[in-house]
Amino acid sequence: MKNKVFITRSILPAGIELLRSAGFEVSVNDLDRALSYEELKEKGHSADALITMLSDRIDEEFLTYNSHLKVISNYAVGTNNINITKAHELKIPIGNTPDVLTEATAEVALGLMISATRNFFSANACAQNGEWIDWHPTKHLGHGLRGKTLGIVGLGRIGMRLAEMCSSAFKMKIIYTANSDKINSMSATRVDLAELCTQSDFISLHTPLTDKTRNLIGKKELNAMKKSAVLINTSRGEIINQEDLFFALQEKNIFAAGLDVTTPEPLPVEHGLFKLKNVMILPHIGSATYEARNAMSILAAENIIAGINGSELKSWVDKKDLLP
Repeated sequence: MKNKVFITRSILPAGIELLRSAGFEVSVNDLDRALSYEELKEKGHSADALITMLSDRIDEEFLTYNSHLKVISNYAVGTNNINITKAHELKIPIGNTPDVLTEATAEVALGLMISATRNFFSANACAQNGEWIDWHPTKHLGHGLRGKTLGIVGLGRIGMRLAEMCSSAFKMKIIYTANSDKINSMSATRVDLAELCTQSDFISLHTPLTDKTRNLIGKKELNAMKKSAVLINTSRGEIINQEDLFFALQEKNIFAAGLDVTTPEPLPVEHGLFKLKNVMILPHIGSATYEARNAMSILAAENIIAGINGSELKSWVDKKDLLP
């Protein structure tokens, strides 16, 4: 009897084809929406393995109800949507898709940096709304990147790649926060968060969401930033206290922000952030290139194949005591 794999949203076909060629029965949620929690629980109950999205809540209740699962592969780097402790207790291996989306997400962070600091969003709105009357020497002024200081909060794979881009292309000085010193070729300097906030012209967030990093950037940190500072978030929306960010942008305590992630997602269209001219908001498109999403599809499938076969996952989130 074939093992059954359920994929909670439609993904690029490479991974699906890989699973089918391995002899698995594959079904995909083909609705143009995420499944409800109860729908997801029931789909899991009739499957042997799942490929899940970051928006899927895989909590203790879900895992207890679906303790039969042989493996879950999250179609993302982050796994804050999954109760890893409970999965470990039930000996359900959890996979993710790191590395393959590093370049794409770093590109979005850089794009947001340029767009936010050069007022692309408000300038585009001006052109579209018929407010572009003539060229003006003092309108839509922003700040350049060359020679400025970039502060990276969480110098992991994506943060490191962004730092390399900015150091090479714009000769930016790089400072960072991390749990330990990082080996790098950019003369990047490790500092604490307080110093990073006061010294940086651009701050980009790349830390995972944990109890310690939730609301990591709030009123205190925003008030410490330069009036000309630009804050970028391609990590998780909950890392920023969004109410404090709204106030800082509204009062122009910082120059601008570029957000690929928000709280909640999607952000309601009536939210105050959408009314501000100094913030650019994207609908969580960090990994949205054909190349990255294709590679994520394949890696998620490889995790599933390994897990069902009782082998070590290609990308294993927590393999303590789970090796065969």
